[in-house]
Amino acid sequence: MEGYAIGLAVGVGAGIAIGVSIGISIGKKQKPWSEMSEGEKKARIGIIATLSVLALAGVVVFLIQLLS
Repeated sequence: MEGYAIGLAVGVGAGIAIGVSIGISIGKKQKPWSEMSEGEKKARIGIIATLSVLALAGVVVFLIQLLS
């Protein structure tokens, strides 16, 4: 159980660090929502929806692994 807690802490920390670095690098290059074309808005919504579903699936898999 001790190794699991250490792995969880390292994984969460690494995930946060990677997410913040990606967010900062992408955020500098983004156009404001009001300046996007309809195609760009649809693409952005699709990407956000896909990543949200993947994140939710990751949480579900994590909880299944934790409880079994």
